Amino acid sequence: MGIKRYILLSLIYMVALGLYVYSFSAESYALTLLGVSLNLPVALWITIPVLVLVLGSIVHLVFYNFKDFLYKRALKKDFELFQEAAKNRILGEEVTHNYKTDGFKFAGRVLSCMRFDPTLPTSFIEEEVAKACALTVSIENGNYEDMKKYRLAKTNPLAVKNTINRLSVEPKFATEVLKNCKDLQSELCQKAYNALLNFASFNEIKRYDFATDKKAFRRMMERYLDADDSFDMDLKSIEDMLDQCAADRIDYLDLAREIKAKLSPDALIALFEKLYNTKGSVAADAYLYVLYDLQMIDKIREILVNSDRDEFVRFKTVLFLRDNAKSIDIDAFLRV
Repeated sequence: MGIKRYILLSLIYMVALGLYVYSFSAESYALTLLGVSLNLPVALWITIPVLVLVLGSIVHLVFYNFKDFLYKRALKKDFELFQEAAKNRILGEEVTHNYKTDGFKFAGRVLSCMRFDPTLPTSFIEEEVAKACALTVSIENGNYEDMKKYRLAKTNPLAVKNTINRLSVEPKFATEVLKNCKDLQSELCQKAYNALLNFASFNEIKRYDFATDKKAFRRMMERYLDADDSFDMDLKSIEDMLDQCAADRIDYLDLAREIKAKLSPDALIALFEKLYNTKGSVAADAYLYVLYDLQMIDKIREILVNSDRDEFVRFKTVLFLRDNAKSIDIDAFLRV
């Protein structure tokens, strides 16, 4: 029963009671208390205790209704907070909401320990949370999504994944990512750098303080050797990068085999002679390969004659076979 209805029925009851008593006794009664005399009809004196009881019960009802109102308001607010927390948890954010009600306090603690499983159905979830689920699933599937309205932390794993996805469809965004890279070894910075290798000029690439590994060197060489790519770099930079990526014998051989189409014979010999003189045996096969490719056999013999017995065994074999009119695939032979 509502308070308004209770008050109305109480008034009707008191009036009916007063009229009933007044119908058989219209007399008055005087009550003296602390020197004060109060003379009221008997019917009114009968209804006063009822009035006091009604007022007390109204106060009781108002108090517990107000308490129930506060609880329901807290429950509603906790529900809204939980929805927001669930959405943030799905998006990979940490949740630290303070709940007022015991049920949501427990649910909040459980939620903070949970992880979103994109394989589970989400059709039963509230609309906003379902949207967050769909967004997360899309990003995990490799798509780029606009997440500005969620204001996720830059370190949020989902935000990082989304940025990596963006690099796949918008490689030039790598320059924006690299401007804010503090940890060059992080996955995002490495992905941005790899994307940069595919479109930036050599000077722009060197602007960023990334160590050149074999993979990066290989990608730059592919672009350098591509006639349709305007990518260019000087030979000194190639030498420096070979040092940085700790190039081995096969790397120098591959370089000689590929770059010979790009350089003039004089430039080719000058480059690999310098590498041979500075790097020694690790670049020796590449230098001898260049000499053999340019048919500078006398120069090769000069080097082989002045070498130790166990040095340059492959080229000694190549020249022996050549001198005995035996053909050989030198590219395949040197890779053994």
